[in-house]
Amino acid sequence: MRVLIIDQFDICREGMKAILLQMDEGCEFLEADTIEDGAALAASLDLDLIIIDLDVPEIGSIGMLHKIETSGLKDNIVLFSTLEDYAVMHKAYRMGISAFIAERTKKEITISVFQIVLAGGKYFSPEVISGIPYFESQSSTSRFLVTTEEAPILSKRQFDVLRLLAEGKPNKVIARELNIATGTVKVHIAGILKSLKATNRTQAVSIANHINIL
Repeated sequence: MRVLIIDQFDICREGMKAILLQMDEGCEFLEADTIEDGAALAASLDLDLIIIDLDVPEIGSIGMLHKIETSGLKDNIVLFSTLEDYAVMHKAYRMGISAFIAERTKKEITISVFQIVLAGGKYFSPEVISGIPYFESQSSTSRFLVTTEEAPILSKRQFDVLRLLAEGKPNKVIARELNIATGTVKVHIAGILKSLKATNRTQAVSIANHINIL
């Protein structure tokens, strides 16, 4: 896996590299301080992932988005920022950016987002996707939804199974409560893991809780 990391601080780039190496020990890194330098590095290379820190005070987040838009960088771009500004996230989404992650996001969820993006998915809040600001939201916690072609990723039955998984119930109990066969429960769980890009039930529940679909 070849990844370009654009961040003005080398200590931040080192931290991101440490996370990515947990995904792929053979990960190859390109590093740049600015969008311009990153674009120059990427000009003749195929990249699997491009990670960009938007927090550049002298330019601002919208200014950074403009630089990205005119840089020629494209495909599998993940943005990081300390601020979750609706206008910034919505513009990024409309630009075709793959994901926007708050820098406070836990490492495990960050890895899951990278996996989602590498699989061709997107990671944005439902409000950003719908174009409806959430300024009046009672919760200060951002809610995220993984999308493929902007469609819901789980069927109603999969949501039912996921809800029971979150309650810690085994397959036999889930099958009894939903009046379906145990084998059918296993099929639904496999679909849930695939959709959420999770490796096990626990991780699937963790991702679902973080993106607020439970």
